[in-house]
Amino acid sequence: MFRRLLQMAGLGSSCTRDCSGRGECNNGTCMCDIRYTGELCDGPNLPYHAGIGGVFFLVGLVCAIQLIMCVMSEYQRLKAPTFLKACRITTQKAIYFVMCIASLIRGAYFISPDSFEYGWSSSLMSSYYPLLMSSSSLIVCFWAEVFHLQGIRWEKSQFLSKSLLGFVTFNIISYSLLLAEVITTTLAEPPPHDPGFYRHLFNGCYAVLLFIVVVFFLIYGVEVFFKVRGGFVGKPLHLAGGGESEPLRAEELRPQINLSQLHQSRIGLLSQALMLITIVGFLFSETLSEFWKTKVPIVSRNWHDVVFRVVEIGVAVWFPAVLWNCMQPSELWILNPQKLLAKLDQKPQEVVASASTMTADDEAFLDKRECWICYDIDKPEPLIQPCACTGDVSSVHHDCLRRWLMESSAGSGEALKCKVCNYEYEVCSTTKLDWERGFTSKHWGCNAVVVTCLCVVVAVAWIIIQLYDNSYIRMLSASVALLVIYICIKFLGQTTLSAYQRAKVAALNIGGHVTTISGAVNIETNDSQPQAAL
Repeated sequence: MFRRLLQMAGLGSSCTRDCSGRGECNNGTCMCDIRYTGELCDGPNLPYHAGIGGVFFLVGLVCAIQLIMCVMSEYQRLKAPTFLKACRITTQKAIYFVMCIASLIRGAYFISPDSFEYGWSSSLMSSYYPLLMSSSSLIVCFWAEVFHLQGIRWEKSQFLSKSLLGFVTFNIISYSLLLAEVITTTLAEPPPHDPGFYRHLFNGCYAVLLFIVVVFFLIYGVEVFFKVRGGFVGKPLHLAGGGESEPLRAEELRPQINLSQLHQSRIGLLSQALMLITIVGFLFSETLSEFWKTKVPIVSRNWHDVVFRVVEIGVAVWFPAVLWNCMQPSELWILNPQKLLAKLDQKPQEVVASASTMTADDEAFLDKRECWICYDIDKPEPLIQPCACTGDVSSVHHDCLRRWLMESSAGSGEALKCKVCNYEYEVCSTTKLDWERGFTSKHWGCNAVVVTCLCVVVAVAWIIIQLYDNSYIRMLSASVALLVIYICIKFLGQTTLSAYQRAKVAALNIGGHVTTISGAVNIETNDSQPQAAL
């Protein structure tokens, strides 16, 4: 009150001096930076810090949950399951872990800004960038192997091989910079006129390294997801009149590419590249802040800060978003570029039948065929031979095979083919979907429970926000509600996708496998022509 009376009388000069160095004085009133509040900008802006910190904590929690689910899924797939084998390092797990640590550190910094203001802990603000570069460079190295190496089954979870040395070297450089920043801020005093000198200096170094990552991110991303070139494509295209070869061109593969998956991967690639380039620009602007910040109005500086933090959040959210399927990493375009070629290499293998006639024993065997699924000899439905298998597994009822495919392909978007001979079934696809057979009673029950849980959580969070004025309680309730909503929506999406696959398979008609002897006929014709000429 006394300070305000002095300001009204024109005697208070505290505002006109510097507003604690965290804002500007406008007609005797301090307009603070968005990170601070108070009459003299001497306190942190709690809603700002709690909001950004809460979002980072939420991202870190989501990454931790995905990491746990990934380990549990791999544990269940092992023939001789052990915890150490389930925790083996893969590209997916490494990204989950690194982004979880990065988000939690950044969230802790924003939730409690006063605890990280002085000493070595002030460098934790910059630790986000080396961790971000670790995840991004890991993806770059993985895509480099995808582009250069051939004969590797990318649908299996794995870690780097040939590019591991480059990945380790780059990360040694980035974390050495972080260690140098910690030591410098702890032992050395910054210039009095520029307290953030060392932070700005190291931010410039991080910007240079991140720019290098973005360049290679775009180089390999464009080659793999725009030109669709690389070792994962398969056989190279041999040029006529020479021994050299080049990968298949995108225009030649376009009719055989999953265009929906291709467009999704391109959008994901460009969005992350744009956000990373934006962060590089913001880091360079922070490095040169002494040349422009004092000349820009406080409102523009606040918008600059808000956009910077939003982009940082977007980059952190991108990783768990593109790695959404923690149970089946082979379904992710970022880890399995062969998803782009879902319709490539699906040509049925031509099985050349023998020209010899069947014996009486063979005909007797054909009369005793039975369905390898139901083994019901008395069933009136005729048997079909949908694949190239022979023997006891060559014949099956159409409905039995369709039910089998509905259950086995419910959670996968792969082509319908025989698990034994890998022959793609002759499928007559339709636009009709049999939703009645797609959704089972288990689906309806699980969806009802999830929707009920979703409504209850939203209602409880709304009640808590209405009853309590404490910003931390509100932020905690909103964060928990958002996490539960995310899990519920993800579960609903997975069940709906599974039901869609079942409904799509239920509406298909599977034809029988037809063998030809055209090759033998051609051979006999070519051999007979010279004899006729003679």
